Amino acid sequence: MNELQATKWRKTRAMGKGKYVMYFGILAWGMSLAVLFTALEWLTQQTVTESWIYIRIIVLGVVGFMIANFRWEAREKKLQQFLQPKKSPIKAKI
Repeated sequence: MNELQATKWRKTRAMGKGKYVMYFGILAWGMSLAVLFTALEWLTQQTVTESWIYIRIIVLGVVGFMIANFRWEAREKKLQQFLQPKKSPIKAKI
């Protein structure tokens, strides 16, 4: 992580983990994939099964939640590593 990425992440993390997971995980990933798979069903079968829409929303919402949660944790870890002071190698004198 560099300074630009750290600054961008600080702004994003200000919204909080809950909102981040909701917006970037459940809405962005989950609902987008549910719409995409429903569109693919329509294009290939010229019909949409209503029960599959609900199943997609639930399953892909959970997948989106997990993706966003893992991304949050990974970026937090990278930020903490970035913020730690750099350790310089100390040469031992014999």
